[in-house]
Amino acid sequence: MSVVRNLQAAKTRADLASLLGYQLKTFAFIVYQIPDSAKYTEFETPKRSGGMRKISAPVPRLKVLQKRLAVLLYDYLDELEKGRPPRRTLSHGFVRKRSIITNARAHRGRRYVLNIDLEDFFPSINLGRIRGVLIKDRRFMLHERVATAIAQIACQDGKLPQGSPCSPVMSNIVGRLLDVRMVRLAKEHGCRYTRYADDITLSTNEKIFPIEIAIAGGAGGDVWEAGPALTKAITKAGYIISRRKRGCSIVDRDSSSPASSLTSR
Repeated sequence: MSVVRNLQAAKTRADLASLLGYQLKTFAFIVYQIPDSAKYTEFETPKRSGGMRKISAPVPRLKVLQKRLAVLLYDYLDELEKGRPPRRTLSHGFVRKRSIITNARAHRGRRYVLNIDLEDFFPSINLGRIRGVLIKDRRFMLHERVATAIAQIACQDGKLPQGSPCSPVMSNIVGRLLDVRMVRLAKEHGCRYTRYADDITLSTNEKIFPIEIAIAGGAGGDVWEAGPALTKAITKAGYIISRRKRGCSIVDRDSSSPASSLTSR
């Protein structure tokens, strides 16, 4: 049975509920009748880069629904790829058979490797963006009522929460526009691009790192800043480069010494 055809054929909340294994009454209660304030338990955990990360853990009933939605969307994406010529993977985070290792492997042996991260990755994806992608993206073209209901299941206070089982796959669905813009930019400047969740990696074998991607600044060129083309591509896709001075190195493998780190203004 085709997951793609079934989801694209769905026209109502009842159709979506059925695909997720629910009666409409139960589905509607979880999504629309549980108060928003009672849907999540919030707490904080330390970030590796410093500071605290807000986690919104869904209550059991909502968590089960979000897990079923995540499975449905993963199966949908897998079915889309069947029968198509193999393509180089751009997103390695939250993708079946991909990992931080496969992300790093894509840049193995490259002369320069640059890393940056995105600010508030999940919360920057709001209900309107999710709904718009599910309706307009050629991979989906879902009915408006179904797209809206999916976005409502996925969001907390109109944004993707950190802690929901369906936030990872949803972030990749919306993040495809970023990947398309970035791979186009990378190709234009002789670079290779991959993404692992909110971490972006660009690498090249060019003798000089492209200034449209990153610019050396500061005393002795020991601080790097995002170049204008890189900043523009990320901003136009709806994201922001992290303001934290996180260790995002550019390494010159020929000299066997780091060319310091990238930060953003």
